[in-house]
Amino acid sequence: MRLTNIAFQNLRHRKMRSALLVLSVMIGVASIIFLYTTTQAMEEDVANKLDQYGSNILILPDTGEAMTFGGITVEAPAQVKELDMSLIPLMKTIKNKETLATIAPKLLVDTKIKGQEILLIGVDFPEELHLKKWWILDGLAKNERPANDEVLLGSDAARALGLSPKQTITIKGQDFIVAAIIQPTGSSENDQAVFIDLAVLQKLANRPNAISLIEAAAFCYTCPIDEVTKQLTALLPATKVTALRASLESRNDTIRQFNVFARSVSLLLFLASSLVITLTMKSSVEERTREIGVLRAIGFRKRHILQIILTEAGILSLWGGILGYFIGMGTAVNFGSALVKAQVQIPWQFNLLMDSLGASLLIGLLASLYPAWKATRLDPAQSLRYI
Repeated sequence: MRLTNIAFQNLRHRKMRSALLVLSVMIGVASIIFLYTTTQAMEEDVANKLDQYGSNILILPDTGEAMTFGGITVEAPAQVKELDMSLIPLMKTIKNKETLATIAPKLLVDTKIKGQEILLIGVDFPEELHLKKWWILDGLAKNERPANDEVLLGSDAARALGLSPKQTITIKGQDFIVAAIIQPTGSSENDQAVFIDLAVLQKLANRPNAISLIEAAAFCYTCPIDEVTKQLTALLPATKVTALRASLESRNDTIRQFNVFARSVSLLLFLASSLVITLTMKSSVEERTREIGVLRAIGFRKRHILQIILTEAGILSLWGGILGYFIGMGTAVNFGSALVKAQVQIPWQFNLLMDSLGASLLIGLLASLYPAWKATRLDPAQSLRYI
């Protein structure tokens, strides 16, 4: 009789114990699959949400002078040296161009309005508002954008000028409508500025195509920010490309914590499943002392006994792995996003099926090694005393 047939017969005769082993492997694999996929979704969701907190790359003229913009000390233009709009299409030709989610050029111009020194910031409104998703605009509906003859006022600038939405403001001899007031952001560059359409400000200041700096958002799931920075530096002449390390480190630290948590819990689940299988197989061996003694007495070698027990464990582990994959993956796909409150849908990942089978076999075989070794150590003469 083939050893595999003996293993199958043993499993059929011990249905309850076999079901317990399958269940323990299934729970372990399902939990690990669910945890892995939902953690991936959480990581992506966190990365996407961190993208909403502004730029992580600043591009400025390489003058050697320093200034503070958005609370970050960076190299910046101090004299008349400026960037040019021709850099924008160049940025879109880098190798990792798909990682540049937002490119927001700006022109900074000082002016006087109602006797007050005011900073005018010319922006591309769709790009700027996509970059500054945390802005709360009093006067504009969600997803509404200012027109070319409209401006946005920082909270401090609006208070200093005594203006509110829908009122008129005169800038360099031209009238504009205040589309909205930006609620306080905590950044003086935003709160004290007047935001105006970039092309309009270039015309008013008689500086066609000129820009002072470019803010870029390259945050995406697993984006190579350092590589993007190097590519931009190599491509853009006479510029200083600066990655804002605080933003990068915050994102990486958050994602690293998710990974550590997932691996720790997965290890605990692995150990728990292994312990259940070890105890179950050990109990099974002790119950089968007489059977093992008979097999040894009729000529079965130690390796045959070892093979039978490991075959049983392998078969049950494979079944547990298959069931665990479909239960864990199905739960993650249908309920994972809602349970972890992530705004990222979890797709079926069929590549994890082979990983599940490998993990379940590893759990089952490793946990069965000691009981199987113990079975091979049984003395046939002593075992036959139970007949």
